Amino acid sequence: MTNRRIFIMGSCAAALAAISTRSALAEDRQPLREDEPQAREFSYVNDATKVDQKKFPDFKPGDRCGKCQIYEDGPNDMGGCPLFPRRLVAAAGWCTSFG
Repeated sequence: MTNRRIFIMGSCAAALAAISTRSALAEDRQPLREDEPQAREFSYVNDATKVDQKKFPDFKPGDRCGKCQIYEDGPNDMGGCPLFPRRLVAAAGWCTSFG
């Protein structure tokens, strides 16, 4: 019985540590700037309303990072994106990998 309690308490502590570590890492990420090489590679913009629809015919009004399948919610209308590790993208942003 005691071993089970120790195991459960240890598991809970490990889970809390993992969650707090992930939160701390998310807070350390800086916003992606449009002039960064990787942002330019994917034609990332902070404001999807400024996308040139003639240049990007696949863009549809209303498309934005916050609606993308790979967008990860984050703080202050910013979130993570696997395409831009260790960076935050604007929920209102857009890139050519929108999906």
